[in-house]
Amino acid sequence: MVRNEQFFLCVSLKICTFAAILSATIMKFRVTVLTLLAFIVMNAAAYDFKFGNLYYTIVSKTERTVEVAYSSARHSGKVVVPAEVTHKNRKWKVIGLGVDAFYGSTQLTEVVLPASLKYIVGGAFERCSGLKRLSVPAGVTLRSYALRNSGVESLRIPRGMKWSGRYMCQLANMPQLKTIEFDEGVEFIPNGAFQFDVKLERVKLPNTIRHIGNYAFVGCLSLRSLDIPSSVQSMGHLVDYGECSLQEIRVHWREPISIDARTFPRETYQNAVLYVPAGTKGKYRQMVGWSRFRNIEEM
Repeated sequence: MVRNEQFFLCVSLKICTFAAILSATIMKFRVTVLTLLAFIVMNAAAYDFKFGNLYYTIVSKTERTVEVAYSSARHSGKVVVPAEVTHKNRKWKVIGLGVDAFYGSTQLTEVVLPASLKYIVGGAFERCSGLKRLSVPAGVTLRSYALRNSGVESLRIPRGMKWSGRYMCQLANMPQLKTIEFDEGVEFIPNGAFQFDVKLERVKLPNTIRHIGNYAFVGCLSLRSLDIPSSVQSMGHLVDYGECSLQEIRVHWREPISIDARTFPRETYQNAVLYVPAGTKGKYRQMVGWSRFRNIEEM
């Protein structure tokens, strides 16, 4: 009798286990199907109309504004984004590049942006590995990870460009970026702006920069030197510990601004050379933060 009970108990457990596995499998299948359907629906409604070789989503019917939208099409060569497009016999103003607008266009080599452009959304040029240079029009708002994983090697930041995003990082995770130049008139660099741009070698800061945000250059492993103009009034913690290759820092304040012990990592304080204006070495030696530099030389 005991053996029979044990047998039936064993069979019952196996049946329950099988039922649980089957139920979980069915659930996973349903989730997969629903996800696939959602993806299809999302892509089917990703744009409102096509004009020329680009697809557009209507932003405002009242103001007749549109943005370049994502599509399954892959662009190549040179692409000119027009300032205006025609839809239903009406003119529409192009004001933005939407999410993943040119995503995956690996053969895209040049993009000309109109002066009417107001914003570039995250992922707009993601995986555009053939795109080496980009000129951003003045007044454009860059949102978080706007140029993430693009092939852009050289970038000019125009006067009046705006930064937007909860975590900033507008120009972060650009694996090929080597050079950044700022036009005169740019006043601040936000938090994490260039983090993990591992090939960044040269940053030309204008004499109008007033603030450099926290961790602006975290993970910039190829950045050997940094020239900070005297217009800067405050700086955050520019890099992180163990992720800095700075060998020299040039500053131009005759009266050094206040920094703290974490503005630069320990390795930078110990190994990099701090170049200061002639006749000011003593001031930097007595100033909190700057005094941590082992090597201070006058220019």
